[in-house]
Amino acid sequence: MAADGKERIRQLTEEVERKHRIYEEQRLKRRRGLMRRLSVFAAVILLFTGFAGFTIYQQSEQMAEQEAEIARLEVQQQELKSEELRLESEIESLQDPEYIAEIARRDFFLTKPGETLFQIPEHQETGD
Repeated sequence: MAADGKERIRQLTEEVERKHRIYEEQRLKRRRGLMRRLSVFAAVILLFTGFAGFTIYQQSEQMAEQEAEIARLEVQQQELKSEELRLESEIESLQDPEYIAEIARRDFFLTKPGETLFQIPEHQETGD
């Protein structure tokens, strides 16, 4: 009977060890499956983050270019407004007959009847 009891204990021990091995194998399979799922999830998150970062970078570059273009166009607009004011002032001046006569005398050397035109050369410095 003692041999029978030892045999029974040995069988129980083997059964416990077999169940423990099966349990460990299942646990390792579940762990490997979990690691695979986490790896895929991490890869998806990494791809999404990379895409989002690239998109944000690209949009910030476009915004910087557009802001530079806006600044350039604002400067050009100011220059054109100044030019417009100058031209409006010139148009107003050209409505005055005395101003037109002054331009005709200065640029085209026209004279009034009975008037003599004298040209005085500009003073040139000599290199003494």
